[in-house]
Amino acid sequence: MSACRCACGYDADSADDLTDHLGEQYIPADDMAPADTALGGTVHAEAANDNRACVCGFAAGSAQALDAHLLDVFTPSDRIGADGCHHSARDEAV
Repeated sequence: MSACRCACGYDADSADDLTDHLGEQYIPADDMAPADTALGGTVHAEAANDNRACVCGFAAGSAQALDAHLLDVFTPSDRIGADGCHHSARDEAV
């Protein structure tokens, strides 16, 4: 069994793969933060030619920190993804 497994059953090859999977489930195509959040109505995405900064102005410092920022912005409190299933790291408290 993978050490990086999603609650939906997806076996990720790595922590980065799991992060990509979660992003695919939570981040909308328009990269717009949900209106019912503190950052609602703001676009959040990797800045062109800089995988350490968000277009919102957040300077992450690393690609992993940028991924964490994006998941913080887009992960719904119920962890339900675009496919209607629950998604979270298996060891994450729900």
